[in-house]
Parts: sequence; structure tokens; C-alpha cells
Amino acid sequence: MNAYSFVARQAILDVNGNPLGYELLFRLGLENRFPDISSEQATRRLIAEQFLSEKIDDLVGSAMCFVNFPDSLLAEGLTIGQKHQNMVIEILEDARPTPELLEQVKQLRRAGIKVALDDHVPGHGWSSFFPYVNFIKLDLRQLPLADCRRIIEQASDYPELRFIAEKVETLDEFESARAVGFEYFQGYYFQQPQVIKRRLLTTDEITAFELLKAVSEPQIDYDKLTALFSRDLPLTYNVLRYVNSLHMGYKRQSIENLRYALVYLGQEQLKRFTAMVMTAYISKNKNRELYRLSIIRARWCELLAGLMNPALAHDAFICGLFSLLDVLLERPVADILPQLPISDEAKQALEHGKGELGFLLGLIQDHERANWTNLQKRLDFIGLQPDVNARYYEEAISWSNQLEASR
Repeated sequence: MNAYSFVARQAILDVNGNPLGYELLFRLGLENRFPDISSEQATRRLIAEQFLSEKIDDLVGSAMCFVNFPDSLLAEGLTIGQKHQNMVIEILEDARPTPELLEQVKQLRRAGIKVALDDHVPGHGWSSFFPYVNFIKLDLRQLPLADCRRIIEQASDYPELRFIAEKVETLDEFESARAVGFEYFQGYYFQQPQVIKRRLLTTDEITAFELLKAVSEPQIDYDKLTALFSRDLPLTYNVLRYVNSLHMGYKRQSIENLRYALVYLGQEQLKRFTAMVMTAYISKNKNRELYRLSIIRARWCELLAGLMNPALAHDAFICGLFSLLDVLLERPVADILPQLPISDEAKQALEHGKGELGFLLGLIQDHERANWTNLQKRLDFIGLQPDVNARYYEEAISWSNQLEASR
């Protein structure tokens, strides 16, 4: 059974309705309320599930990302380790303005991480924080507007400090908040928190994504790559089997050293192997037929590209292999593609069905769906006889069977 994460996202807007950023709120399910766990535990899980397992840009784009942080986690230095260029750390209202907390805020500032005081209530000692924080959030349910005006006016010596009105629930409250000096607004008047369900990647899947990224670097770091492979014993075993199946055609002695095997494969074969590994890992808890169909499509696309445009053969293989990733990951293909180090031509084909690669994927899908009229039009367009296409399909099936037997 696949594991999922849940996060609520609420926009923080300027006076014109443009998003400054989004506050991310931990949830345990689709029910839109804070779960019965500590704020520290909620933040730990939010960081692990939304920042480590996934790309946070999928949730907030280029906008700022506001995250609640108990001061106990700040003392651990957790935020420094998870630095994100648009991250805003919200110091909770129950924190005390101690010298230790002030030093932690200064460290965040030096690290390029923005800081907000959440649900701020004026008190002795907080003014020393103002030169180092970027935002102060004031709750309109807790503070009268007259008090908000006074706080904003008293902070006029800090021109970089911006104020956010929280719990804005009506048009009158929005207009009144704007009149007393607020520049940004958050509340039900604009948007209720939207709960987003995201499928969590397994450890195997995360390893596979890391491998694909590593083998797609302009210059491969083989020490780093060897370490990644070494984390997974079955993966090491499979790559040695794979390289020796290629190697034995040239030499009698087998290759047993992992690093040498990776160097021997070369970048293109490494990309091909790790792409197959990634698809296999993602398919592990799914119907095996989806993995088999991905492999068939990969080889079939590659064979067709060999006739139509041999320079696209490698990208054609990757396109066919990744053509079911949206089904396997249960996410829109547009959310997955930014994480894949593949060519722009392959991305256009997978997302929009465009270009020569998109044409080939369409041809294969017409064949699979028995859409014979459209299939014949595509075959005529590239001057390919139906019996040749059918032979390539049979060769792709045979190749997938051989791979399955070797596994």
C-alpha cells in the first residue's frame, strides 16, 4: 500500500491579491484541521515529507514558503540543514525572547533564511529582534486594530520589516487592516487552507531518483556514484550482472569491481540502466504489468526512432520507459518532469505529446488501443509498413521477457 503525505497550503497575499507566499500546515489526512500531535512533531514530519521526499517548488512555485518552527527545533539547527532560498521560518507565539533565541535568529539571517514572528504579541525584549526579522504576523482575532497600528508605527525605524495581518475573514477587516498599515494579508476572506495529498516516495524510489540525477551530471563523480550504488545490495548485484552481460561478448574475464563496472558502462549506458532501475522500483508495489509495459514501450520507441531519426534513439528509449510514470506515481506528469534530468524533447513528448518523440509515443498508444485508422495514418506519414511496426513490437516483447528472466 502506498504511503501519502498531507499538507494544507494557505496563501499570503498583497493588497492587489498577488501571492507573497504560502504557509504550509501539517495534516494527517484530508480533514482540514491540525492533528493531535505536538507542534515539534508536526514540523519534523512536514520537513521530512515536503522538503526531503519531494520538491517544495511543486507546492509553492517561486513564492515564499512559510513554516512554523518551535524554538526547540531552532536550537537544534534543523532549519540551517534544510535551507531553501524562499523559506520563511515562523517563530511561534509561545517562544520567549531569550539571548539564545536572538543568536539563532541572527544565524538564520546570515544563512540567508528569512524569519517571521508568528501571532506576535508585544512584550519586553522583542524589539531587539526587529533588525533581524523580515515579517511580523499579527492576529486580528487577538489584537485590536488600534494596537496593530501602534505596533506598525513603532517599527518604522526598520524599513525592511513587513507586517502580515492574520485571520482576515471579511472585506471590512481587509480594508481596515490595509488602512492601519498592513501590506500583506492571510485569512478565510481570501482562501481557506487547501489540503494537498502527495504520494510519498519510498527509500528505494528516492535512491533511484538520486542515481538518475548523478549519472546525468556533465561530469560524473564515480566515487559518489559508487557510494550510491553500494547503499543497495540488490542494485549492486544487478548492475554487475548487467555490465557483465555486455562485457562477456568482448572478453572472457568477468568484471567484479563495482567502480570499474560503472566506469566501463559509460554515461549513456548508465543513464539507461538507472532509468530502468527507477521504473522498476516505482513499480515494485504496483501491478507488474505496468513495469512490463514500460519496458516494452522503451524498446519499441527505440527501434522506431532507429528508422525515423537514429539520433533520437536514446531519448526515445527514455520516453517509452517513463511514459507511465504518472500512473505509477499517481501524480500529474507536469509535477514529475521537473525532477527528471531528461532532454527538453523528451519532456515535451511526455507532457504534451509534441515533437518526433511525441509522435512515436502516439503511434505506440494507437497500436495498444487498436486505433487502427490513426495508426495507419501515422505509419503512412513516416513511410513505415505495418508488418515492420508489428515486428518491432514483437522484438520489444521478447526483449522485456529476457530482462524479466535475468531479474
